[in-house]
Amino acid sequence: AAPPAGEPPAGRPAGHPSPQSASVPIAGVKKAPGGSTLQEIFLAKADLAGKEVLFRGKVVKYNTGIMGKNWLHVQDGTGEAGINDLTVTTNAEARVGDTVLVRGRLAIDKDFGFGYKYGVIVEDAQVTVE
Repeated sequence: AAPPAGEPPAGRPAGHPSPQSASVPIAGVKKAPGGSTLQEIFLAKADLAGKEVLFRGKVVKYNTGIMGKNWLHVQDGTGEAGINDLTVTTNAEARVGDTVLVRGRLAIDKDFGFGYKYGVIVEDAQVTVE
């Protein structure tokens, strides 16, 4: 059986960094001016594929140096399970618990191989810690 979408396969390769994650309070995240909520992005993913999106949220999981990028899982308190956590790749650094403003291109049905599949992901994003 394949691992859940967006999660690494069991038994990380040697040298693969361990994720930083924690229970982070999400309440109070305000929608970015001119931006979208995560729920809006997920619900419009087909129309937004290949386009730039802008959103604000809290970093709930952070991995460094995977395929030359930092990987963040961001939530903003909108959406239900399955449409409330958006994965972002970036060169920027952040910490679990940071509120971030994210701008980047949305990709859908992205398969990096080795069990890493994402229905929705923002790649090579500009991330600003607020």
